[in-house]
This record gives sequence, C-alpha cells and structure tokens, in this order.
Amino acid sequence: MERIFWPVVFLLVLLSFAISFYFYPQLPEKIPSHWNAAGEIDAYTNKEVSLFIIPVITLLIVLLFTVLPKVDPLKENYVAFMSYFKGFILIFVVFMLYLHALTIAAGLGFTVKMNYCLMPAISALFLYMALLLKKAKRNWFVGIRTPWTLSSDSVWQKTHALASKLFILYAILFLFAGFFEPLFLPAIIAIILLVIALFAYSYFEYAKEEKKSAEDKNRVL
Repeated sequence: MERIFWPVVFLLVLLSFAISFYFYPQLPEKIPSHWNAAGEIDAYTNKEVSLFIIPVITLLIVLLFTVLPKVDPLKENYVAFMSYFKGFILIFVVFMLYLHALTIAAGLGFTVKMNYCLMPAISALFLYMALLLKKAKRNWFVGIRTPWTLSSDSVWQKTHALASKLFILYAILFLFAGFFEPLFLPAIIAIILLVIALFAYSYFEYAKEEKKSAEDKNRVL
C-alpha cells in the first residue's frame, strides 16, 4: 500500500486535468463558479479559469503535503500518525475531484444543487479531520498549532482530544446546514467560535500546567 499511495494520489490529480481537457470543447465560455447558501448559482467565470483552478490548487497542495513532513522541526513525530495524514491527503484529493466534477456538470447544463451535493462531502472531510486530530502528535503544520500546544505535549494532546470531539459535532451541524438554509450562517459562525474556543482552551491548559509546575518546585524548595 505504501508503494502505490503517491502514484494513486498523483493519478487522481492527473485525472482532474484530463477531465478538464476532455470537456473543454463542450463547455460554454462562462460556467458557474459560485453558489449561494440556497445552492443557487450566483456567479460565472471564464471556463479557462474554472476548468483548471481546482486541478492546479489540488496539485500545489499535494506537493506541499509531500514537503511538510520533511521540513518540520518535529518531523520524527509524523511517524506515529503518518498513515492518518496520508489518509487525509487521499480524501482531500478525492474531495477536490468531486468538487471539480460538480462544477463541470453545472457547466454542461445539469441542475446541481451545490448545498445538497457538497455539504455531505464537507461533513465527511471534517469527520476524517476529527480522526486525524485525535491521532496527530506535536508538529508545526498539522493540527491545532498555538504557542501553547507547540510548547507542551500534554497541552497538545488535551487540546486535540477536545478538537476531535468538536469537529465531529461541527461535521453533523454542517451536514444539516446543507439541507436547512437557516443553519448555514450559524454553521459558518460556529467554525469561528470553534477556533477561538480551542485557542483559549490551549492557553488555559498551558497556564494551569505552568502553575502546577511552579507549585511543585516551591514544595521541593
């Protein structure tokens, strides 16, 4: 499996480019590029941009993913969760290919309710991210990286255990938001609050740890 992982990933990226070239002659000059919260098209872009922006972004991010573990000062920690990290890379590439296919289908004239089609996929992505967060060890690129999680293994573990649970809840909320438009804005606000909450939690856990450490030193003295 290890030997075929990267070939499969790059084959999927190549497939996204191949799809673009195949459908290029069949598409109008402008194709849908943005949908509102109700899943309705509200913007169009030149097909040259829409057909190749997703494959190019996917390729660049995959290349970045190949580099990050090698340049991370804590690269030895990746060994413990590399299989989950690679799983995320594969799921991300499949997600981008799916998004690309939806965009082309809309350009070809098919009715695509983007909220119904995309929200479950985003929810699945968040569910896997919850698993990745639970397994990730301290590093500079993957996970909830605050000054306090990067300074303490225990704070990292506690913060990511909480983050994993919150991401599962958020995935469920986002799934329902795809089918109930009034939930879309609260779902967007929820991710902002989630980030703030994890940032604050890591700080307070680190402060608690530092206080305990200081008290232990005072007892010894």
